[in-house]
Amino acid sequence: MSHPTIPVFKNHIVVPRTNDVMRLYGPSKIAEQCQFHPEKDISTYCKDCQMPCCATCQVQNHQKHNISTIEDAYLSAENRLNGRVKELETNVMPTLNKMADKTMKDQSERRVQIDRIKEEVNSFRKEMKQTVDESCDNLIENLEENDTELDNLIARIDDQKGKIHEMVKKVNEVIQKGDMSMMKYSPPSPSTFIPEVPIPRLTIPVFTPGRDILTIIKQRIGTIKWIDVNSEAKDSPAPAAKFDRSMINIYKVTSNSSKVRVTSITKASNNTAWVMDYDSDIMYLYHSSGKVVGSIKVNGSNGINDMVIRRSGEMIVTCYDRKVRRISASGEVSTLIDTSPLTPFGICLTERDVVVVCMRGQDERNHMATYTPDTGRKLHEIRGIDRQRKQQITEPYRVVSNGKDLYVVNWNPGNVVCVDERGDVRWMYDGKEGKLSKAFSPRGIIIDKYNNLLVTDCDNDCVHYVDREGRLIQIILTYGQTRISGPYGICVDDKTGHVWVGDLFQKIAICKYLS
Repeated sequence: MSHPTIPVFKNHIVVPRTNDVMRLYGPSKIAEQCQFHPEKDISTYCKDCQMPCCATCQVQNHQKHNISTIEDAYLSAENRLNGRVKELETNVMPTLNKMADKTMKDQSERRVQIDRIKEEVNSFRKEMKQTVDESCDNLIENLEENDTELDNLIARIDDQKGKIHEMVKKVNEVIQKGDMSMMKYSPPSPSTFIPEVPIPRLTIPVFTPGRDILTIIKQRIGTIKWIDVNSEAKDSPAPAAKFDRSMINIYKVTSNSSKVRVTSITKASNNTAWVMDYDSDIMYLYHSSGKVVGSIKVNGSNGINDMVIRRSGEMIVTCYDRKVRRISASGEVSTLIDTSPLTPFGICLTERDVVVVCMRGQDERNHMATYTPDTGRKLHEIRGIDRQRKQQITEPYRVVSNGKDLYVVNWNPGNVVCVDERGDVRWMYDGKEGKLSKAFSPRGIIIDKYNNLLVTDCDNDCVHYVDREGRLIQIILTYGQTRISGPYGICVDDKTGHVWVGDLFQKIAICKYLS
C-alpha cells in the first residue's frame, strides 16, 4: 500500500481490509485504482468536486477541500439511494397502485357500458331492419296484388271464350238438324259475353327508391357521447368525514305556500327543484325563494308520478296513463316505455345509467323492472325475494339507488325494502324503532352524501333518518320543525345541505338538517 510511504500519513495506523465496511462492500467495490494515478488505490472522496481520489490526487488537487473517506462516501451514497428507494416504495408505488386499481375499475365499468351500448345499437339496428323489411314487403305485396288483378281478368276472359265455344257448338247442332227448332232458337246477344270491366291500359311498375332516407338515417340514427363521469362525481363528492349523530342540527331555512299538491320533488340545480303536482300533467320548477321559474306540461299523461334527470339533462317521467316518457333537453316529449297493464310510480337511475321503475296494478303483478334509458328495452324484473323465497316488494311506490343497492318504499305494507343488484332482500325497515303514535306510512325517499336515507312518514308528520343498513338514526323534520302536515315529496341538495319537503296541502319547507 502507498499510504505509509507518504510523509504526511506516515504516523497513521493502517487498518486491514477486514473491517465491517470492507466486509460490506468487498475489495472489488472500494479498492479501485485512480484514473489519474493507476498505481494508486482510491482512498478518499472530495465532496466539493464530487469525485473519488487517491492520496496523490488529494495532495496535488484537493487541498483544503471537504474530504471524506471512501468508506464514508460509499455509506452516504448507499443511504441516499436507499432513501430514494424507500420514497419510491412508500410514496410513489402506492399512488401508482391506486391509480392502476382505479383505472382497471374504470376500464371494467367502461366495458360494461360499452357492451350495453352495443346491445342497444344492435337492438335499434334490428328494429330499423324490421321497419325497412315491413315497408319493402308492403311494396312487393302491392305489386303482387296488381299482378293478381290482371290474372283474374284473364281468367274471366278465358271463361267467356269457353262459353262462346259452347254456344257456337250448340248453334251448329241446331243448323245441322234443319228442322223447325232452328226457327225458334234465339242465341244470347254477343255483347253478353264481354266482361263488364273496362279493358285496362297497359301499365308497368317503376320503383323509385327513397335514397334521401339513407342520408336522413345517417344523420338521425343516433350518436354516442362520452361523458366525463369524474366531473359528474364532483357534484356529489364522498363525505370528507365519517357521519356522526352529533352532526344533526335542524333549523328551517324557509317555508313557502305553493300552488302544487306535492307528491314528488327532484333536485335540479342552482337552488331549484322540480315539483310534481297530484293528478296534474304539469310539473313546476321552484326556486328556493318560493318562486316558480319554469314548468313543463306532458299532454295526455293523466298526471305525473315521479321523475329523474340524466347526466345529459334529459328527463324521464312516470305517468298515470301507464307510460314512461322522456323529455329531451330541448323539451321534446316522447314515449320510452309502455308499462301496461301496470301503472309506473317511482323511478331512479343506477350509477350505470340503467332505469329502475316501480310498477303497481293487481297485487300479484306488482314489481319493479330495469330498462335501458335510450331504447326502453326491458332488462329484468325485481320482486325482492327474501330467504324464505317470499316476495317482499308488494306495492312499490318510490325507489332510490346508492350505486350498489336499491331502497324501495312499499305503500302497503308501509316499509322500506333494501335489495341488492340481483333483487334479493338485504333488510327491511318498518319504522317501529321510531316508537311513534301511528303506523309507519312512508311516501318519499332520498339518499344523502353519507349514504343515509331520509324517508317521509305521512301519518306521523316527520322524516325517518335511517342508515345504509336499515337502522334508525333519528326522527327528524317533525311538524313542529317544518309545519309540514303529511309529508310526501323530499329531495336533498348536498351542495347547500338543504332538504326540501312538500305535502298535499300546498306547502314546501326547506330546512338544514346537518351542521
